Amino acid sequence: MKQRRSFPSFSVRFFFRRSVVVPIITTLVVLTFALFCWKSWGRWFGNPIEPAYTSLSVPGRIQLTFGNSGEFSRNISWQCGDTLAPSKVVIVKVGSLDTLHIAATGKVLRSTGGTTVLYHAQLKSLEQGVYRYRVQTGRRQSSEWQFVVRDPHTDFSFIYIGDIQDTLHSFTKPFFANIFARHPQAHFWLLGGDVIERPHDQYWNEYFTSMDSITQTTPFIAAPGNHEYLKGVPSILEERFLHVFSYFLENSARSGANTGTNGVFDIRYGNTAIITLDSNKDFWTYLSQRAWLKEALKRAETARWKIVVLHHPLYSIHGKMTGLMVRALFGSLLKDNDVDLVLQGHEHGYARALSKADDESPTTPVYMISNASPKDYILYFNDKYNRYGNGMRFEQHIRVQQDTLDIKTFTEYNDLYDEIRIIKGTDSDKVARPRVTTYTDNIPEHLEINERTKKMKDKKRKKYEQAIEMWLQR
Repeated sequence: MKQRRSFPSFSVRFFFRRSVVVPIITTLVVLTFALFCWKSWGRWFGNPIEPAYTSLSVPGRIQLTFGNSGEFSRNISWQCGDTLAPSKVVIVKVGSLDTLHIAATGKVLRSTGGTTVLYHAQLKSLEQGVYRYRVQTGRRQSSEWQFVVRDPHTDFSFIYIGDIQDTLHSFTKPFFANIFARHPQAHFWLLGGDVIERPHDQYWNEYFTSMDSITQTTPFIAAPGNHEYLKGVPSILEERFLHVFSYFLENSARSGANTGTNGVFDIRYGNTAIITLDSNKDFWTYLSQRAWLKEALKRAETARWKIVVLHHPLYSIHGKMTGLMVRALFGSLLKDNDVDLVLQGHEHGYARALSKADDESPTTPVYMISNASPKDYILYFNDKYNRYGNGMRFEQHIRVQQDTLDIKTFTEYNDLYDEIRIIKGTDSDKVARPRVTTYTDNIPEHLEINERTKKMKDKKRKKYEQAIEMWLQR
């Protein structure tokens, strides 16, 4: 009798098939992940070697900022030499016969490119008026400069600049010189991070070259950007940034216990509270920064206007999922504590979003992304934002009055591009919901196909071009 051929049962066949397929799939996944990490390693952790440099032999790269003792304090920082030397600020108030000598603190800073010394001096309890000063290290001194201490309790204005992140050809110098000439009465400038292309001496030189005559005479406040960081685990805010914007050095706040770096700052200027965050910190430090933000907002309770500055937008114009962590940690605090204006950068374009009240009318916070860098990125259009722009540099001139906050956005060609007005009424109805009005009906949006777009694959580029067209025709 012919024997029938037997076959393994289904379970046996499945076992042998699984024993072969699963290891193959696992190996492919591991190899794919390893390849992704290998390609991304430089972007995640790579810090290009800094070209060799020689420190300035004469005091220079002077930066005027606010100090840590309130609206009538100022700090002055500068660079000179590669060894510590006795240094000071020599300052006199115009109309006074008293010349003051304010001793400076210095720190030797070593990087892969060289060694330099950064100094800073603290000027406390200044009075309204004009001050003339020079900085001195050893026997060498700078040119004489002057700055004005104005009354912060009257109407005032300031300038906001998003990313600078300049190239090595002073692209932004005429842009900033033009802003300074058009708005000489601005009380201070705010910077939204990425002040430099990367933490190298050559890029710091680029920043001070572009800001010549401005940093010496106008106080600056800057939030850190990712380009001020040295990549790694943990990432580290480069020391030169902290010493240039020297209010960080005496700031008791901690934005993350992993490094102790003070990347946050707040100041009350007249009726306005200005709070800067460090959105570039490693995500596991966000909770401690959130706790600090709660304290800063509590200090700002009596301020009529609250303005927050951070580098990474809460609502991204790069993609739907971008910015989730920043929004989750800080978004509710900004809304619940009646923040009026959130100034952001990072994404190299212009965008403005108005919040909506329960009745769908526009309200605060107003979210704004701005860019002054020569780099333009691709935009992601979404219904959160009401207005976009790219292909140009932008600056915000913000005027603070008792009951009104006026925000005007200008292009590098001096054209008005956007205008928003926030009105809170008089002191008697301070708790009333702010009224937000825009004035852009006759100002077309500027959206163009830039060099990055031209390098996209045909299918992706056409999709982006269609997105621009749909947005403009909405």
